[in-house]
Amino acid sequence: MKLYNTLSRTVEEFKPIHDAEVKLYTCGPTVYDHVHIGNLRTYIFEDMLRRTLVSNGLSVSHVMNITDVDDKTIKRSQEKYPGIEPRAALKKLTEEYEKLFYKDTIKVGIDLSASKIVKATDHIDDMQELIRRIPAKYVSDDGIYFDIAKYKNYGVLVKLDRSHSHHRINNDEYDKDHAADFALWKAKSGSEPSWTFEIEGQSIEGRPGWHIECSAMSVKYLGQPFDIHTGGVDLIFPHHENEIAQSRSAAAKPLANYWLHTEHLLVDGRKMSKSLKNFYILDDILAKDFDPLAFRLLVLQAHYRHQMNFTWESIEAAQAFLNRLRAWADLRFQPHLGHNKTAADTYLPSLDKIKQAIVNDLNTGQALAVLSSLANTAEQQGVDPSKLAGFLKEIDKLLGLGLADSQDIGHDAKSLIVAREEARKSGDWVSADGLRKKLLDQAIEINDTPHGPAWSKKS
Repeated sequence: MKLYNTLSRTVEEFKPIHDAEVKLYTCGPTVYDHVHIGNLRTYIFEDMLRRTLVSNGLSVSHVMNITDVDDKTIKRSQEKYPGIEPRAALKKLTEEYEKLFYKDTIKVGIDLSASKIVKATDHIDDMQELIRRIPAKYVSDDGIYFDIAKYKNYGVLVKLDRSHSHHRINNDEYDKDHAADFALWKAKSGSEPSWTFEIEGQSIEGRPGWHIECSAMSVKYLGQPFDIHTGGVDLIFPHHENEIAQSRSAAAKPLANYWLHTEHLLVDGRKMSKSLKNFYILDDILAKDFDPLAFRLLVLQAHYRHQMNFTWESIEAAQAFLNRLRAWADLRFQPHLGHNKTAADTYLPSLDKIKQAIVNDLNTGQALAVLSSLANTAEQQGVDPSKLAGFLKEIDKLLGLGLADSQDIGHDAKSLIVAREEARKSGDWVSADGLRKKLLDQAIEINDTPHGPAWSKKS
């Protein structure tokens, strides 16, 4: 299996620390609002990575964090729930959006059933202990900071100007082109939620900096070093750079061996922005009657390391592609179309091609091209229903498209199909057209093939 490692800027052969086990950490959502479709692209990529590792026979220990305390969550909780005790307001807000996040992941086929989800506020003690073990730090009037002047390896993910080494950054996120000392622990300001931190004979009321959260939680559950750390490209700097610095300073060894990052999702060729009115969440896609799995399919058509452009035309095309795949999947309920051994014998070689594409740095676009070719020729070539059913289950394990989940149509609908076919054979086209309309009213479409009428459920 080959993966692009941001640390080396090359595609490398993946070699886990332990032969049969992979330890994977993925940066999860900051739960102050709905996740947007760019976030979902990253989470779909991470789901594909986990599926690919499992398909390669590896046991995966996957940890995803929930950021439920940072600048954004605090600000939004105080705006939405004024007058409520700060930590209670923070908990009320973040639990609300955490639930919405899980609903979105289920809709787009992300499987977190075997993953360990960890929340920052449940690990304050772990963060404090990690901060105590970091030698490259200093205490200031507004908190505790990482001192990059005392850490010589800062900048392994990106090349930075270190000339401003003692300029402090108190914000959790910042967009700078030079290195800066960053907050490990932020002293309480105003009515912010806070925890007590006893360190070096001092008591500091405050809360953790954003970067220390992931360092503490990943190492607690996966050890140091672990195999793979992922996120969007926007997290390379400062978040992941700072994670590496503070973790390596504390333990004198790498945090993770492989760093994988998903590129940006653009909308109509531009970065998402609420001011441009092109900022979308999954509900916006559902409101236009698109299937959430059509969005997943759209994401998988682009390579994770390439920018992806979302347009309403592109999601419409993805929906049409999904409908075509589902129509193909429904052929397994239609044995009257005939057994075609030649067509059935393409399943295993095609599955091999799909797996080969995915293990080559998750080339899902190439994998979908193989799947599309199979679907395009199925009605004309005929199918082997039992072998198709087994093949689709394997595809769903790999791609998460739910193709094997569809249900057979009922007896009444099948009777209408039989009656229509009899009407066609007798030349009664008026009755045949009427029966087709009755089927369409039940959201069932008919396509006449050389092997007989093939039905599919209309989305």
